[in-house]
Amino acid sequence: MQSDEQEGPREKDKSAQVLGVAAKTAMALRWVQDILNLYDAYDEIIRVSFSECQSMRQSIHDAFIKVINANSRAPELLSLFMDDSLKNGLKRKGEQEIDHLLERSVLMFRFLQNKDAFEHYYKLHLAKRLLLGRSLSDDAEHSLVSKLKVECGSQFTLKLEGMFKDMQLSSDLAYGFKESGAADADFDLSLSVLTPTYWPALAPPMSEEAKLEMQSVEPPPGVLRTSVEAFTQYYLHHRSGRRLAWQYNMGNADIKLQFGTRTYELNVSTYQMFILTLFADIDDLSLTTTEIQQQTRIPIEALTRQLQSLACAKYKILSKTPVSREVGPNDRFAFNNNFKSAQYRIRIPVVAAKASVETEKEKSESMAAIGLERQYVVEAAIVRIMKTRKQMVHEQLVTETIKQLSARFLPTPKLIKEAIGRLIDREYLQRSPDDPRLYNYLA
Repeated sequence: MQSDEQEGPREKDKSAQVLGVAAKTAMALRWVQDILNLYDAYDEIIRVSFSECQSMRQSIHDAFIKVINANSRAPELLSLFMDDSLKNGLKRKGEQEIDHLLERSVLMFRFLQNKDAFEHYYKLHLAKRLLLGRSLSDDAEHSLVSKLKVECGSQFTLKLEGMFKDMQLSSDLAYGFKESGAADADFDLSLSVLTPTYWPALAPPMSEEAKLEMQSVEPPPGVLRTSVEAFTQYYLHHRSGRRLAWQYNMGNADIKLQFGTRTYELNVSTYQMFILTLFADIDDLSLTTTEIQQQTRIPIEALTRQLQSLACAKYKILSKTPVSREVGPNDRFAFNNNFKSAQYRIRIPVVAAKASVETEKEKSESMAAIGLERQYVVEAAIVRIMKTRKQMVHEQLVTETIKQLSARFLPTPKLIKEAIGRLIDREYLQRSPDDPRLYNYLA
């Protein structure tokens, strides 16, 4: 379906915003590549002209550390660069070229002072690559994590390795479910069973009300719900004592739909599949946004975005009344039998599915999450130190804490002082009655 209406100011503003995000992302990737190219140039100068002079090399390293960390977004941009490389940048590259790219990426990681911020972003990007099947090479993924492990130790990569383990176990579970005969032969269910502690980046903090909304979503009656119930029963039978919580907002599906005399294969999100299932086998059915929400229980904000993708974007799978980009509670949707496309297989874009540079609001939320994680890390380091030393003065404890954590990030004296205060309140530490600067460890 095509419209002869001209784009309004709001649509133009949105298009400009999308182009702006794409341009910023391209600039971010180019910034990292320029840094790596510059390092390669200096590396060759040191080898050829200075005979591997170590003092010269150290000076170059110090300069790169200063330049890279002057950019507050460096951890995010490096993770974004690695994400793009593992999804797109390895095409038509030989084994040596891939290894060089990974080595140089890890070298830049070595120069970062806030490695915990990089870990935050890398977990998010890795999770999306694994769940959406976007990575070009499993070997490259494992190789990069191994290199990060050498740099920062097993604790740094524990959750990353846990993600790989979950994906392998999920594959085994899916195979066992299929072989058991409990799976519906007409419906191919592929799923990932994830350990929440390994995937925190995909489980952002939310209110109890929002959690209840997410948990209330369920597939429409039919083969979808039957398959979900069958796998739940199979899983709990083989994993007694476990609890299975379905995250429908993270999935996608391949479905075949017939429009008139033509058939197309669509790749859609799980939420979009739930919506389209409501229109199956019922001619001329139309539903309002409210009616769709009542039948699927998809949270209204998520439902609005999914309906916009299905009815207001490039591929208008559903027709909408009234015709506009905004979705209201009483807007009516129907299956668009007049839909046509030159492509047989069509991917319906999911909002914010593509990795991009964070907005200022998203960056603020990420820094808040990183800051909260740092509080726990600092407290744990102080407890480890005091458990060994039993008694320390304030200045010594601050210095030792910075020394232990400098490989991940540089904690400020203020952050350490606040952590000490919380540990005193929780009776892990005690101020000496004779000297307020002296702390005693309480076993």
